[in-house]
Amino acid sequence: MCPCILHVAYACSFQSLKVLRTSEFLPYVVFLQSPDFEVLKAMNHSAVEAGVVTKALTDEELQRTCDESAKIKAAFGHFFDLTIINENLDETYRTVKAALETVSKNPQWVPVTWVF
Repeated sequence: MCPCILHVAYACSFQSLKVLRTSEFLPYVVFLQSPDFEVLKAMNHSAVEAGVVTKALTDEELQRTCDESAKIKAAFGHFFDLTIINENLDETYRTVKAALETVSKNPQWVPVTWVF
């Protein structure tokens, strides 16, 4: 089976998790959670200084990101197989990559209704 990565960007798209969480797709859902406000602000500042992004986000935009992340986790957390707090991009990448390798190589638990 070939892994497929689906990026769900908007809260209304999270409704699709209900459709995809079936035996046909056998999803392994990873949620990249926003870090705390101060960490996110420092990450944004570092990205601007490094030239990775051209515009610094406002405190209101950063707080909205933190708030939306918390709401998504509260509403849809039961769909997530793995939650990673994205406090460091390199570490987050390594964690996602390791999870993908693990899922690709090892058997995963699935609901009994998916097997029969």
